[in-house]
Amino acid sequence: MNRLQCRKRGKNLVTIIEYVLDFLKSIFDYLNDKGDMFSGWGVALILLPIVSVLGWAYKKIKTVPKDINKLINGIDKQSNNWKRELTDALKIKETMKSNFPGYKNFILIQYGSSVKSDNKLPSDYDFIVLMLGYPEEDVRYMHNKGTTSDIAGSENITHVDLVFRDYLSFLFAASAGMPYENSVINNGKIIYGHEGYFQWLNNITKNILFDRDFLIRRFKDKIIIEKEEYIKCKNENEKYHHDMYYVIRSGYYYITSLLQLKEIESFDKVIIQKDVVKLANVRYFYNSFENEYVKEKYILLVESLKRNKLDNKITLEDIEIILANIEIKKEGAYD
Repeated sequence: MNRLQCRKRGKNLVTIIEYVLDFLKSIFDYLNDKGDMFSGWGVALILLPIVSVLGWAYKKIKTVPKDINKLINGIDKQSNNWKRELTDALKIKETMKSNFPGYKNFILIQYGSSVKSDNKLPSDYDFIVLMLGYPEEDVRYMHNKGTTSDIAGSENITHVDLVFRDYLSFLFAASAGMPYENSVINNGKIIYGHEGYFQWLNNITKNILFDRDFLIRRFKDKIIIEKEEYIKCKNENEKYHHDMYYVIRSGYYYITSLLQLKEIESFDKVIIQKDVVKLANVRYFYNSFENEYVKEKYILLVESLKRNKLDNKITLEDIEIILANIEIKKEGAYD
């Protein structure tokens, strides 16, 4: 039995249970309407265990988490419904309804190693949801770190990462020359939603001329926020022994932004999309470190966040060593 048949059988079972529950309720309501309370409550007492078991089974079936990776790897792309099945499995609409009620529509984009022809991590999936609408209380961004928060473990190397972003804020960042946004546009592919919105992003950014000095100012503002987030995560980890994931992730963004900024400062006054897109490939910065020991620490940080380093674990001390090296090298310019 293939995965699609299994999923259909699961849906059929849920439907059957729903019908049975409705039928039993109808019997009870009918007897009560006839005024025979003894018969009604007698039937209710008899059927109560049955209803309880069916209700428990229904709840379990409806709440079983889908294995996203199995769905993606086994999905039938010849099917007319595979894109909708994927968005349903990622629970995008539910997440938007509960966290971003001001947004009524979206486009789903896949990017990263899974869309490259020379993909070395065939089960490593990155998605971004660009939300269309108006934010409430200025909530415009959320990152789902995957199925679990573990870093670089054999159980989660294939987990899915999902980012939710406001469409216009994403567009403004891309137009300013931010590497991540331009890399998503340049290398990503639309999975679900109106393709015109994605094409508009391509049309706007592919021929735009970015101002290096403006981008530098944006990066310095960005780095201030990322440093504050790193310090917050570090302090919370030391105080409450929280999951290291947040320390690793915040340290990764803070350190990588420092390295990206240094590279941008060496660019010409006017730059184009291909110049900033290459900066989104963080492995590009592996050779930025003269000290081999510090270089290995940065490689460990990157590969750990990407869940591709199974033999070693990154520590808070490792991140501090990298930061100290960058700050000394840059003479505290962004300290």
